[in-house]
Amino acid sequence: MNPSYAAIFSVQSLELNQHYRTAPDISGEQMPNTQQEPLTLPLQFHQDLEKAFAPLVITQIVKAASISWQQGCLALPNEKLNSEQKKQLWSLIGEQLDKL
Repeated sequence: MNPSYAAIFSVQSLELNQHYRTAPDISGEQMPNTQQEPLTLPLQFHQDLEKAFAPLVITQIVKAASISWQQGCLALPNEKLNSEQKKQLWSLIGEQLDKL
């Protein structure tokens, strides 16, 4: 749970130990060591992503088959996302912010 939500609802934010989690952690997947193609996003989309990820900092945006996040590197399938990909992206952002 995001700490700000926990504060609003006056609850303590808890997280299961890693070995009790049933769903795999998407952000923990290792990105291949091969050189990845940088992805140039429209300015407004890039700015919106930076605001959504704050306080996390996007250091690189690359083209990949699936949407993922690893240590400042955001991987997207292309510069325009369909509705399902947008849902995956916002879910990923929420997961990353919940870890703070």
